[in-house]
Amino acid sequence: MPRLYLLPDKAQYKPGEEVRIRVELREPASSTLALRFCWRVCELDQIVFDGEGELLLSRQGILSGDIKLPGFADCSAFGVFAIAEIEGGESSEVYGETAFDVARHWSEAPRYGFLSDFSPGGHDDGAADFLLGRHLNVVQFYDWMYRHDKLLSDEEPFTDPLGRTVSLAAVQRKITALRERGIASFAYAAVYASLPDYAREHPEQLLYRNDGTPFSLGDYFYIMDISPGSAWTEHVTDEFRMAIDWGFDGLHLDQYGFPKRAIRKTADGDSEAVRLSELYPALIGRAREKLPEAGLIFNNVGTYPVHTTAEAAQDAIYIEVWDPVSRLRDLYSLIRRTRALSRKPIILAAYLPAFHPDRPAIPEQAEIGAIVTMATIFASGAYHLLLGENGGVLADPYYPKYGQSSAAFRERISRYYDFIVMYRELLFDPSLDDWTDAFTGGINNELRFGTAEGDVVFSTEAKTGVVWTLAKEKEDVYVIHLVNLTGLDNDTWHAPKASGPEPVEGITMTVEVIEQIEGIFAATPDGDSIVSRPLAYDWVRQDDHGLFVSFTLNRLDYWTVVYIRLRSGKPSEAFDSKAFPVHEG
Repeated sequence: MPRLYLLPDKAQYKPGEEVRIRVELREPASSTLALRFCWRVCELDQIVFDGEGELLLSRQGILSGDIKLPGFADCSAFGVFAIAEIEGGESSEVYGETAFDVARHWSEAPRYGFLSDFSPGGHDDGAADFLLGRHLNVVQFYDWMYRHDKLLSDEEPFTDPLGRTVSLAAVQRKITALRERGIASFAYAAVYASLPDYAREHPEQLLYRNDGTPFSLGDYFYIMDISPGSAWTEHVTDEFRMAIDWGFDGLHLDQYGFPKRAIRKTADGDSEAVRLSELYPALIGRAREKLPEAGLIFNNVGTYPVHTTAEAAQDAIYIEVWDPVSRLRDLYSLIRRTRALSRKPIILAAYLPAFHPDRPAIPEQAEIGAIVTMATIFASGAYHLLLGENGGVLADPYYPKYGQSSAAFRERISRYYDFIVMYRELLFDPSLDDWTDAFTGGINNELRFGTAEGDVVFSTEAKTGVVWTLAKEKEDVYVIHLVNLTGLDNDTWHAPKASGPEPVEGITMTVEVIEQIEGIFAATPDGDSIVSRPLAYDWVRQDDHGLFVSFTLNRLDYWTVVYIRLRSGKPSEAFDSKAFPVHEG
């Protein structure tokens, strides 16, 4: 069936930048030379712009046009919706939508992607367009470098330590292609890895076990001393500086999760024990001193040591997730704990081995598992490093082992990424307070859920067989997430699912609201549109707890966000100041 395709020309806009949305009808139903379409731009449920445009037939046989918007002074996020009428056997409408956001810096909403193929003669625009189509605004160049202890090379092309052919000219072309689309390019760099020859030449820079042998990752990479002022620290941060001067916008600083404690050689030839949780923040700080203009992201492997690095001089908190963080509820707990440490955005590298090219699961089951995991991470308030090279899905910590997915799944992912762009204020705003445990469930009655048949379990714990509910708020909005986990055969976040959740219909909600309500709305990435839909509501009395607002959500598939916009400080329209019960003695 024909549809309109909408695509911003940048992954993210800076304040004042003109916004240009490309509109295409790639499968015209007739040979019409021109076609009118109408469009609107919404900020949450509010229409901020609308207008009409014309699709003209190009030489390639595609009807296309543009929506041009003036620059936005304030940072915010928007959905774009367009519709056109075409002529076929009978007249019909075609529809399309997308989203865009405005930010001073990518770190306000870091939608992270990856590239891993830097062989000579790559197709740069195709990879860049895929990333752009999912609004990924910062991209990690994984294993682009000559070697871990010397990032750049004079050879062109060269062979990397794992035998791959890499072209720095290809890397530079990709950086250029991304920059044209408003996407920042980050160079992967291990903070403490050297090849064996460097380690043999500099044994005083190594970290050692308590038996005197050096730490290493197999026979490939040796672990170096990142203590403040060490020769290695100065060497590697100088390498970082050269990578930025060469053309990158930032650095992805990696570690391997070990060692956590080690022995180093001091300048006077003595030895001392060190804890790396104390060394990483200082290393990040030293990199920031040398790279004041560059972006920095540090990898907390298995959450270690996020408690010391959360407030280090980096732009986001990045966590590579491993067992024992294995359940959906573990992801939520991890994100909630990390949000308590810092107001910085959180990115999870949560690999999905069901897509692994060497041992793939049944594609449909892998894709169901991915949707459940994405919904969990986004509803919890974090971003997910998942998508990148050639439309791939990360399935392994060695990124070239990415997996593939179906065309239908890619379309669905596109809708999810449109959704998290348009509703970033309701999902990722650091001022959102999570009151899930205090508002609903157990003794709490500020927020209640139910169905007419009463056969659905609602729970604040993300586990199989329930509709998982979260309650968040900030000054002018209540946000309620419903994630459907009914009918799932497991709640392991990195496992495929035999079947999707069973749709739940007719969910009633009652919410204690003191302020005046401007509107109640529901939005989901699972339907035909991400547009906010208003929900009719009434005031009902709840025992002796006063009046509650009551409304019904018609259907829940995977994930729906309900939000109640408030007029802060204004008493609700149901408030009766004369209702105070006066008892005379």
